[in-house]
Amino acid sequence: MIGDNTILDPIRKALGTVENHRSRILERWTSTHSNARLEGFNGLFQAARARARGYRNTTTFATMIYLIAAPLGDLFKST
Repeated sequence: MIGDNTILDPIRKALGTVENHRSRILERWTSTHSNARLEGFNGLFQAARARARGYRNTTTFATMIYLIAAPLGDLFKST
């Protein structure tokens, strides 16, 4: 029988998870929120990690993030 087949246990587990979280899954699809800002921050962190390679403390890493993310070029533009 197909219903008693143990090979389908992972599929049963996945379907159970979807059924248990169905309301939250549907809310997510109707929500207007996104994780775009977090993805943007992640890009900054990855760029800082690439540039700050070899530094050993977190202060230098945080400074590199500030230098990458800060609009320093706007400070020097003539008005």
